[in-house]
This record gives sequence, C-alpha cells and structure tokens, in this order.
Amino acid sequence: MKCTCKTGYTNTGCDDNVVCADSCTVNNGDCHSNADCLHDATTNAVQCICNTGYTNTGSGSNVVCKDSCTVNNGACDDHAVCSHDAKTNAVVCTCKTGYTNTGSGSKVVCTDSSSESNEACGRHAVRSRDAKTNAVVCTCKAGYSNTGSGSKVVCT
Repeated sequence: MKCTCKTGYTNTGCDDNVVCADSCTVNNGDCHSNADCLHDATTNAVQCICNTGYTNTGSGSNVVCKDSCTVNNGACDDHAVCSHDAKTNAVVCTCKTGYTNTGSGSKVVCTDSSSESNEACGRHAVRSRDAKTNAVVCTCKAGYSNTGSGSKVVCT
C-alpha cells in the first residue's frame, strides 16, 4: 500500500516513510517570495496571493508578484507618481508638480493646477511648463517686460 498526502499537504519524509506537512509551511507552498500561501476553503488546495503592494503578472496558477508601481504605474493617474505606504506597503498615488488631486476618496485624479488659459500668467504672458519639474512657467510676450519680483511674473 502506498501512502500519499491529502491536498494541501506535502510529503517531507521519504517514499517509504510519508510525513505530511502543511504545504504552506514548506517553501511557502512554492509561492512567489512576495506572496502569501493560503488554502482554498473548499478543496484545501494551495493558493498564492500577492502581498499588498504587489500585482500578479503571471497566468493561471503561475503566480508572479511584481511591485505594483512597476506594473501600469500601480494603476495611478498618468500625471501621478506611484509609491508605497511605509507601514502597509499599499500603493500611494501622488500628483506630479503642476497637478492637483481632484478625485474623491482613495481615487486620485490629477488635473492641471492652473487653467489651460493664460489666467495664471495674465493676458500679456505665455504659459508653458518647465520640462524637468512640470511647473507652470509664465513668459512675457514680445514688447512686454516682467516687472514682478521673485517667482511672481507681472508683464507690463
């Protein structure tokens, strides 16, 4: 008679001395290092569930957990930066410079902080964005001079 372990258990002994241990306690049930090993409530089969902050990029039963921020920017808005909460590792979306969160609850929606018109710069200036910081830059039109001080542009 040959003995085998039930579903969810792994033989940690040898063929003639079967020792069944919870599969999740042996090499994390062969789950990815960034996954938790759990058992299906009905079948007791091993299930691999990616930890918070990780996304399954595998297919079928092949669970591959990658940093969520490296997968589609963690599902953050196109104008947001993806990072992780220091305590929970949950994805945190933060709007880039020049954008404001206009979403509600945990849904971050980043919209241009300044009007697309020249309201932020005044009618005698041209509005653009700094290529590195994305901050709004106001430049006086030809024939006008900046009489403002510091970062305040006043074109007269």
